[in-house]
Amino acid sequence: MTKPLLEVSDLAVSFETERGRAAVLDGVSFQLNAGETLGLVGESGCGKSVTSLAITRLLPKPSGQIDQGQVLLDGVNLLSLSPAELRKIRGPRIGMVFQDAMTALNPVKRLHQQMAESISLHAPELSPKAIQERSLELLNDVGIPSPELRLNDYPHQLSGGMRQRVMIAMALSAEPDLLIADEPTTALDVTVQAQILALIQRLQKERGMAVIFITHDLGVVAQICERVAVMYAGRIAEQGRVADLFSDPKHPYTRGLFNSIPHLDREPLTELPTIEGLVPSPFDMPSGCRFSTRCPQVTERCKQSPELQLKQGRELACHEVSL
Repeated sequence: MTKPLLEVSDLAVSFETERGRAAVLDGVSFQLNAGETLGLVGESGCGKSVTSLAITRLLPKPSGQIDQGQVLLDGVNLLSLSPAELRKIRGPRIGMVFQDAMTALNPVKRLHQQMAESISLHAPELSPKAIQERSLELLNDVGIPSPELRLNDYPHQLSGGMRQRVMIAMALSAEPDLLIADEPTTALDVTVQAQILALIQRLQKERGMAVIFITHDLGVVAQICERVAVMYAGRIAEQGRVADLFSDPKHPYTRGLFNSIPHLDREPLTELPTIEGLVPSPFDMPSGCRFSTRCPQVTERCKQSPELQLKQGRELACHEVSL
């Protein structure tokens, strides 16, 4: 059996705030094979982006702390590496497309400056001419028209879709083994969104990358992911192959997410089903199952944390539902 490229085990993250310590992740575990795409889904505040920042050790300092767990990349624990060793991992091994391309690029620097900074950081031996050629190659790879002209543009001169493509180009500049894309299609219209998804799929196929795709859009997950992990309040509620989970969602939270999607076979002008309530605050987490305060199937047993069920690659954390 092939060893996973990435293994995240029992990851816990907290933040020190003015109100005290806030536990944001609690025991998050998943694996990712080379060339595979994993979708991380869930409502805002469930811990998806914090998970990606913990993997790359980019949590804000000094407030963000990794309290326990392991993040193994080809068997090497990233949480034990020094800053100098991490710099050799970020870029060449793990690329990151940060959330919200509208603000991720520096507004007062031209594209050639920002791309040169990214490329030269991991390939300091390259000459200025070689860096420019590499920049043009990357922009061409991600489908930027007239890259020779665009290199001299500021970010505000590009559309949202083009800025997103530039972010992807910069993340791929060192040809990483793993790409983490944090909601790369947010705020884009459906046509541009389809182009970005097709771009990521093409580049993944050409380069053999693994991808962690963070999104709210279950339709996107169905289109590009092979496996999906559903997160709720800092824990994974359900995880498995996309085909299995989409055809038969087990966890009440997962079913709630699917029920809230519009369907053409529903009666017109009827209200969409919703999940009542909000994701709990890290300062006020319910005991036991964290979904218990919103779950329509809650029972007395839910006051205890559910043990993780595992069957044929499917994982589920629920007292009232079995695999």
